[in-house]
Amino acid sequence: MTRRDANWLIAKAGASVAGQAFLSSWLASAHEMNEGAPAEPDRWINYKPQFFSPEEFAILDRFTTLLIPTDETPGAREAHVAQFIDFIVFSSREYSPETQVEWRKAMDWLRTRHFDEQLMGKMSEPEHEGHHVFQTMKQLAVYGFYTSRIGLIENLEYKGVSYYTSFPACTHPEHRNV
Repeated sequence: MTRRDANWLIAKAGASVAGQAFLSSWLASAHEMNEGAPAEPDRWINYKPQFFSPEEFAILDRFTTLLIPTDETPGAREAHVAQFIDFIVFSSREYSPETQVEWRKAMDWLRTRHFDEQLMGKMSEPEHEGHHVFQTMKQLAVYGFYTSRIGLIENLEYKGVSYYTSFPACTHPEHRNV
């Protein structure tokens, strides 16, 4: 799956009725940064997977948490990346059923090999038989993280659409004011 394919999946998922409800809370008010971003919705606490089984969802959550761990900044678990992936894959049934087939195969592959941190390290190597599974999962996990409120606003410190009235990096006096 390429970045373009992921963008296409997300755009089509967003066009669905369920997509509008899901993604509106996913991207909630990133443009209101001047007054501070609103609190994250509490809908994630009792999230029930729509596509993945509970066992598969636990594997997905573990994968995303290992990929983007919590350290001095929030990670994939706090950004609810597994929920995002579940929604995107679930929604793809309408416009890209092959995506669900690909993810089902990926989860079967991980489950039969008893996914753990050691396997993930091996999968990240291009010559490993599971590298295609790693790439599929990584691509959507990273996309989900950096489009979430935590990834975009808290980690990347995105300030929204704004402009500078001065140019702090420029030392030429004629360039300091607009």
